[in-house]
Amino acid sequence: MSTKAIAQELAAVRQRLAALEAKVSSASKPAWQAIVGTAKGDDLDREAARLGSLWRKRENKRR
Repeated sequence: MSTKAIAQELAAVRQRLAALEAKVSSASKPAWQAIVGTAKGDDLDREAARLGSLWRKRENKRR
């Protein structure tokens, strides 16, 4: 493979890498968070815990 061909291939790979990096950085939510959910201590986690506590108290009063 000639030096010119290697340089062209490298330029093509750099362009594809730049396009992939642009797609990844423009994601509105990290992929792991979309799959797993919220982290402990997060606002959504605290709200879910609060609502769960309210629900359990209501259910325990019914019994």
